[in-house]
Formats: sequence, C-alpha cells, structure tokens
Amino acid sequence: MQQERVALLGESLIIIPNLGSGLLPFAAVTEPEVLVRSPMFLRTMHPVRLETLPGRERSEAFVQVCPSLKYRFLWVHADNDKYREDYKNFLRVFHKVSEELPRQLAVDHLYNRERARALGTPFIRTVLAEQSINSSHGAGYEKSRSQSGLGASGRDHKMDSMILMKLCGMPSPRKGQPLTAEMLACIQQVATIYGMNVKDLEKEINDLMEVAAFKPRKR
Repeated sequence: MQQERVALLGESLIIIPNLGSGLLPFAAVTEPEVLVRSPMFLRTMHPVRLETLPGRERSEAFVQVCPSLKYRFLWVHADNDKYREDYKNFLRVFHKVSEELPRQLAVDHLYNRERARALGTPFIRTVLAEQSINSSHGAGYEKSRSQSGLGASGRDHKMDSMILMKLCGMPSPRKGQPLTAEMLACIQQVATIYGMNVKDLEKEINDLMEVAAFKPRKR
C-alpha cells in the first residue's frame, strides 16, 4: 500500500518541461495502450510495459510495470468482479507475497466502476486502501459523482484532488457539511507535498463536492 502511494505521488511530482509542474497519473483509461504512450514526455523518460496477469486476458486485467520508477500496478476492467482474487494473484506473482490479504484492506478502484462504464473508460487502476477509507469514498463523493451524470465520455481520466486525499487516508467529505479538522490536516499534508496553497486546495475539494452534488433535471 505504501509503495503504491509513493509511486503515484512521486510520478506526479516529476516536472514536465514547458509546463512547470507534474501531471497526475491516470486513474482510468479507454484502452491499456494509453499507459504506454501517454503522457509522451514522461513515458519517454520513464517507459512502461504491460504484462499479463497469469490466468487472465488483457481485456480483464493486466499489470503496468515501470522499471525506472520501480513500480507495478494492477489494472482491471470495470466488469471484472474477481478483482480481489486478481489482486492477490498480482501480489503472489509480482511482489512474491503469498500471505492472505487482510480483511481491513480493500482493493480500491481509483475511479468509480459505475462511472467508468457510463463514460466508456473501462480500465481502472487499483490500489490497496484501508477498508474504512474506501467505504467512505464509495458511499460519499464517488457515489454522488456517479449519480450527477457529469463527465466527458470516451476520454482517459487522471486522478483528481479527491483521489489524492483518499491516497493520503482522508475520508470522503459529506455533502453540505464543513471539512473536519482531520480533513484539513490531510489537505495541509498534500499541499506541502505539492507546494500548493492550502486554501486553493481546500477550495478545489469543496468545488469537487459541489460538482458531485449536482442533480440532473428529470425529463
């Protein structure tokens, strides 16, 4: 879990020339090959390859490997209901970890499965997360964001600030309620890592919650 967090935060901190900042990694993509070619400058510096998960077709699950940044991630299709078993297989084959996955750890889709299906972005990055944090976001921000119906179809989706918060252990904010002291402390942590203004990041989180709370008109 720690390795995945460090890899995602580390890759997003690599400065891209002419941009002056890093790019957040992908959370969901339209096809696996997107991860090999994009973003082009970053992948030129740090190439990745896609490897097969034993017993699975690439259309069901695959592993993204970046040798220079020393990370591996399991990606699964939104329709893959055996993702926890696939993750345990991923641990055995790619990390040589054969112990049973503790119940308090969830295999977390970094992008909501329902929303990925609806927007035609079916391949989703998975990470390990504390079950309580995963459940909080699933029932909070992610559920609301999916119900809002907002989002661009047929394009790849990068992580957003709310996913960063989840990676750092922050539970989902609640609609119409102020951010708690725990959430503000997590925002301070992420702002420090990225050299961001705390108030700007706090506003971005609140803006994402407003987008998630949007209710489409009934026809």
